[in-house]
Amino acid sequence: MKSQIAVATSDGVSLCGHLAKSAAFVVLSVEEGRIVSRAVRTRELGPCGNHKSFVEMLEGCDAVICGGIGQGAFDALSAHGIKPVVAAGSCAIDDAAEQYLAGSLATTGERVCLCH
Repeated sequence: MKSQIAVATSDGVSLCGHLAKSAAFVVLSVEEGRIVSRAVRTRELGPCGNHKSFVEMLEGCDAVICGGIGQGAFDALSAHGIKPVVAAGSCAIDDAAEQYLAGSLATTGERVCLCH
């Protein structure tokens, strides 16, 4: 079964601490639980609250992993079938993805917008 997960990043190496502050999303194509390809979707940083751009950028993704998210972005993504996953700590992009796929990524249900 094919799926795509995205990981929010600001530096191309580690998980971004807040979805609205991410400069890019590393989109990983997954087949049979393994990452088979990756692409980077970059975005211009703008004001927090531009949830439409997140939904458009993450089209085709089943989930997005980030280090923090506001309730508005969480709701917008969820309404479009994209599961927001909030990691409980910082880590490298590949570590976050591998842990998510293995079901071992420590997550939190906290919804905090760090921009306000």
